[in-house]
Amino acid sequence: MRWRFLDKNNRAEVAEREIIIQKIEAWWRGFAKRADDIVAVFNGNGDLDLPAWVEEHLQSIDPDLMWEFGPAIRGTGHRLVITPECDHHLRPLVQSILAKAPDLNGWEFYEHRLVEDIESAQSTVEARTGCNLSEMKFRASLGELNRIDLRFGSPSKSQIKDQSAFNAAFVAAETLLGEKVLNDWIGVIDVSPIQGPSTLTSLLGFARKPPQWISLERLYDTVNSLIGSIHDQLPPGPHYEWITDDTPMTLWELKPETADDYVEQGDLIIGKSANPTMWTTAHRHELFCSDRFSRCHETFCYVKIDGSDGFDEAEFADKSEVEDALDEVLKPQKLGCQIGGGTGLRYAYIDLALTDVNQGIEAIKQRLRSGKVPKRSWILFYDSDLAAEWIGIYDDSPPPPLKSFETA
Repeated sequence: MRWRFLDKNNRAEVAEREIIIQKIEAWWRGFAKRADDIVAVFNGNGDLDLPAWVEEHLQSIDPDLMWEFGPAIRGTGHRLVITPECDHHLRPLVQSILAKAPDLNGWEFYEHRLVEDIESAQSTVEARTGCNLSEMKFRASLGELNRIDLRFGSPSKSQIKDQSAFNAAFVAAETLLGEKVLNDWIGVIDVSPIQGPSTLTSLLGFARKPPQWISLERLYDTVNSLIGSIHDQLPPGPHYEWITDDTPMTLWELKPETADDYVEQGDLIIGKSANPTMWTTAHRHELFCSDRFSRCHETFCYVKIDGSDGFDEAEFADKSEVEDALDEVLKPQKLGCQIGGGTGLRYAYIDLALTDVNQGIEAIKQRLRSGKVPKRSWILFYDSDLAAEWIGIYDDSPPPPLKSFETA
């Protein structure tokens, strides 16, 4: 279910949310009551079956919630991380859970696995994969679609011969960079042997100097430097400052299969964008994070309008007039602008870059309502963390077609 943009007039959603809130509050009451017992387990003298207890109480909120304990970061004590891992659409739920966390002495709570030092990372990798990081090094490079690719290497060929090597590399990346950087910025993770030039090429005198392998202690700083270089290449201002009528648009032509209805933009025939890297990422169905495509904390979203019955009652003759109308209400308030969109077999799409999501949504809703767009019109999001969220243009707009997030 959607969590951040719940419609308070939808009784069914409100009732479902209330049940979950009661479970969240029960979880924190139970946690506060058993906090000393949990610490006793850490000290080796407790009899609480901690994994079973957490599974029973935390995962009653949602079975896809994962957890991890560790030492506190800001002071003495302990930390609890609650994360949905690869179920990114649950991030708004996790944020709501942590917003209700009690103020407990000696406890800190987080929504992502945190950065660990090299010693802790080595212990974590060995415990989770059985591999040793002592000889492992890395290379980092700019990858596709504003991502950073990592290659891990070892002089021991026996360490890279099976899946365990990739598992170790993945866990090393997560622990040394933190879960958020891994999700938002890391692209390809690969492993290979660390090899020097062959004896033959060395004797012939034309051996090339291989790219430098770097010690894992420098992984965090190296990746953050590359993130900075990606941001430096992005426009310095928000999209509404630099997109004009003369800004070139990249065009795409697609060939969708016909269906009764379409999730996301599955019926798209023609697409256009002033930010082609953003558009390509969004339509490859990869992990999407708005921060990779704007240095101004913009959020990328889109309006989806059902045009199957035409725009007979609307004041707009076509999609271009809707685009102009949205710019007229968003740009003067510095809330964002339209940056492209597309036409589908059934739906019309308008892509937006918003500087203020909440105010931008209200401005969009008011303008499209006054323009009498069809009832089946919505605002949806590209960010993976907001994949389950949507806003109806009208209070009685039905839910849009959504992909299933059920675990197989």
